[in-house]
Amino acid sequence: MKAFIFDPLWEELVTDELLDKLKASNVEPIVTTKIAPLSECTALFEGDDERIICVNPDYVSWKLKSDDYKGIPNLKAILGAATSFSWIDESYANENGITIANVRSFSTQAVAEWAVAMLFNVARQVPRLIKDGFPLDFDKDFMKYRGVELHGKTVGIIGLGNIGSAIAKRCIGLGMNVTYWSKSPKESDYKYAELAELFAKSDVIFPTMALNNETKNLITPELLKSMKVSAMFISVVHELFDEQLILSMVKDRKLFGFGYEASPATFSGHEGNVWAAPAYAWVTDGSMNNVMTKWVENMVDAANGKFPNKVNQ
Repeated sequence: MKAFIFDPLWEELVTDELLDKLKASNVEPIVTTKIAPLSECTALFEGDDERIICVNPDYVSWKLKSDDYKGIPNLKAILGAATSFSWIDESYANENGITIANVRSFSTQAVAEWAVAMLFNVARQVPRLIKDGFPLDFDKDFMKYRGVELHGKTVGIIGLGNIGSAIAKRCIGLGMNVTYWSKSPKESDYKYAELAELFAKSDVIFPTMALNNETKNLITPELLKSMKVSAMFISVVHELFDEQLILSMVKDRKLFGFGYEASPATFSGHEGNVWAAPAYAWVTDGSMNNVMTKWVENMVDAANGKFPNKVNQ
C-alpha cells in the first residue's frame, strides 16, 4: 500500500524503528515536507494502487476540503496526525467509503502539565508582573501582586476523561480538593458535583471536555457569572465558553484570574490577571514522539485493512 504523507516535520521526528515498521508491513511511504496544495503531488492522482493519505493538519492549515482529495484513485483512508478531526471535510469520504482516522491520547500528560503551569502563573499573578515589568518596589507592591496559595483550595473539573483525570492527580499532589462533573458519575476518589454547585463553590475550574454538539452549550454565561470573585478559570479547550465574558470579569475584578490558549499577540493586550498564551499545551518531546508513533501504527493497521481509530461513518 502507498502512504502519501504530507508533514513538514516528518524528517525531524520519524525514527529508523518506525520506518522499519512501515517497510515490514509493505507500506511504501511517499513523503512531502514542503507545504503546497495536495494537487501539486501528481503521483497522488496517478495509477490504481491502493493508497492512503496521511496529513499533518498544519500542512493544510487545519482545513482539508473534499475537493482536495476527491480525485484521488483507490483512496482507502485519510489518517490525520491529531486527535481533532473536525478540520477534515467528511462529506465525500462518507459517500465513497473512505475511512477517516485520528490519533488518540498522545498528549495527555503534556496538556495536563500545561494546565497546571497556567494555574501556577495565574495563582501568583505572574501575568500582571510580566506586563508591569516585574517591579521591585518591595515596600509598595506586596498587596498589589499578592498571590493565592493553592494548598487546601477546591478544584472543579468539567469532564473527567484522560486529561481531566491527569489534571486531578496533579492537583491532589498539591494538596487540593478535587470535585468533578461528567455526563455520568465515574468510579473515582473525587467528589461528584452538579455544574451549578461546581461553579459556585470551586476556587479553580478546569473545563477539559471535547467540543461537540452535547458540550458546545454546556458552560453558560449564567454559570460563569456564578463563580466566586476569588476564583480562577483555567482552560486548555476552545470554543466551549464565552471567552470575552471571562476577560471582562477579570478586568472588572469579578474574577481573580483566567488562563487560556489564545493568539500569541494577545498576552499583553488583556487587562488584569490573564495568562493568554498560544496553543502550546501539547508541544513537548513526549507528545511529539507519541503522535508520530501512533500515526505510524495507524498506517500499519490501514495496510492490514484495520482502522481502530476510525471517526467517520
